[in-house]
Amino acid sequence: MLLALDIGNSNIVIGVSDNGEWSYQWRIQTDDKKTTDEYGVLFRELFAEKGLDYQEFGQIIICSVVPQLTQTISEVFSQRSQARVLVLNNSIDTGIAIKTAAPESVGADLIAGVAGAFELFRDDCIVVDFGTATTVMAAQKPGELIGGAICAGLKVTIDALVGKTAQLSQIPLEPPPSVLGRNTMETMQSGLVLGHMCMVEGLIDRMKQELNSSSVKTIATGGLSEKVGRYTNYFDVVDPMLTLDGLRLIMDRQQSAEK
Repeated sequence: MLLALDIGNSNIVIGVSDNGEWSYQWRIQTDDKKTTDEYGVLFRELFAEKGLDYQEFGQIIICSVVPQLTQTISEVFSQRSQARVLVLNNSIDTGIAIKTAAPESVGADLIAGVAGAFELFRDDCIVVDFGTATTVMAAQKPGELIGGAICAGLKVTIDALVGKTAQLSQIPLEPPPSVLGRNTMETMQSGLVLGHMCMVEGLIDRMKQELNSSSVKTIATGGLSEKVGRYTNYFDVVDPMLTLDGLRLIMDRQQSAEK
């Protein structure tokens, strides 16, 4: 049984996979102030609700963009499980070649997402991750991550605008009936929600031009992917589990190499 964790700036996504299928998933708020003991209790309670415990897992893999939590959560499982804990970094053979100017700076979550997408499509592809940041990453055959764009996430953008404007309030994350907003709420939705999607669509169009391929596939993932992905026809697939799928594939690759 595999346990995979994607530690993001806003949420930690956790999945338990058995025979290639995700049996259980959780999404909890990231808290870099919690100690090893506190996370140990939290995970134990989550697992217990499903009849699991730390000893159930034969494989554990972690990707993290929160350095102060990487060690903390690694220690949780190192101290409580017999399984080896693999922390994804750019020195691990993921099956994806990092063809950027600074491979060491590419986030582990981005690598895992591209690994999952390329395994799905086996073709040139663009991965859009709607999280704290909105990232748009491009990969090409035979499995090379060649670059991308990192933008402020939709929720971050809304929070920033609301925090700086006394007369504006939080808005639902959905588009208005028309791009021509008729009141304050609708004009905010037009500018923020539709504007964000226009940005993503524009980046996808430009990346497709640079990839110079007629078969580029696009996939959306991340915490907001299901919510905002329905407002555009640019995505071939919407899969909130893509990063965990990538982690599962990378762990399978490691296990095969060790045999």
